[in-house]
Amino acid sequence: MIFGWDDLAGCMYSSVMISTHPRGWCGGIFLRTFGALEKSKNTIVNMLRSGKWSELVVHMAPFDKTHTYPIDKLQGQVLKDTAWLESLQRQFPNTKIMPSPFCEHNHKAQVMKPLFDKMRIKGPSMIFVNSIWKGQEVPGIITEIHLERIDKMPPVPKQEYIVSADGFGGDGTGDFCDARVDKIIAKYSNARQIRGWNFRNNGKFGHKDKASIAQRKHFPDKPYALGHYELLEPRESGGEVFGKKGVYKAFADDHGQGGKDNHAMALVNKKQPKLKVWDRNGKVVDELIRTTLGDFNSPVSPYHGFARFYSTKYAYQIGEKAFKNTGSNIVKIEGLGFTDARMRSL
Repeated sequence: MIFGWDDLAGCMYSSVMISTHPRGWCGGIFLRTFGALEKSKNTIVNMLRSGKWSELVVHMAPFDKTHTYPIDKLQGQVLKDTAWLESLQRQFPNTKIMPSPFCEHNHKAQVMKPLFDKMRIKGPSMIFVNSIWKGQEVPGIITEIHLERIDKMPPVPKQEYIVSADGFGGDGTGDFCDARVDKIIAKYSNARQIRGWNFRNNGKFGHKDKASIAQRKHFPDKPYALGHYELLEPRESGGEVFGKKGVYKAFADDHGQGGKDNHAMALVNKKQPKLKVWDRNGKVVDELIRTTLGDFNSPVSPYHGFARFYSTKYAYQIGEKAFKNTGSNIVKIEGLGFTDARMRSL
């Protein structure tokens, strides 16, 4: 299995993406969905030139939110783009380029197979990807499935497959950084790739952002990218199950208020102004500052009415500080207990 990240709007934040991408990880990107085509092509060339990506899935046709993707209309351009990617594959053989004609289509296998047969002729050096929503697997082509939410994970495909978190939490039921990522990895342990994703990788300010693709402007910065990569790392042992005491979140929701966006935070049944965070040796590595008490979240939530405490740091930065002191990412949060600072508490 190869871990990776879906920087689907990567041409809009290419310098951040290329500078932070973990060497050897895979990735996914759109060719004709975000920004000018020339900008997108230059971004892909620069990604390949960096040598960081082991495999790169390129979704070629513009994203179709209806998932219909009319093949007769799109086939000509898909084949031209396949030929262009083939030229890059020969120039950059150390990254396996994996063209995908459509991202999340609803076509039957008998409709998609002739297209892939033609793509093979145009791109004999590459491996092709069949990214489905309600569409069917195509024999001999790697299937890409997309996660929707943690309690509605698609079945494991019958043949070689890839897992993308693109779209996870889009219905507001919780995003990728609030999920038990270890459970996702365990369910799809035989996947060729598992690629993480969060809203800003598509330029969105959370699931409520209804801006059109052309209007989107909320793209990752360096700390956002680095912190999210940690979600695919193994959770360090030594954490506790907090249960009804509260919860620690590696990424607060995007609020657009006072620097809280994407920082570490905790929901705890405490009224004090601050919570200390200690490393394993008892040295303070951070303080979480209370911003509110009271009436938020659904009354059915076990944390309804709990206070919200926010860090001024990203979670991975707290983990880095603890690790520098002790060789461990485990921290103790006042009022809760021990947890891996980089990830949502168990």
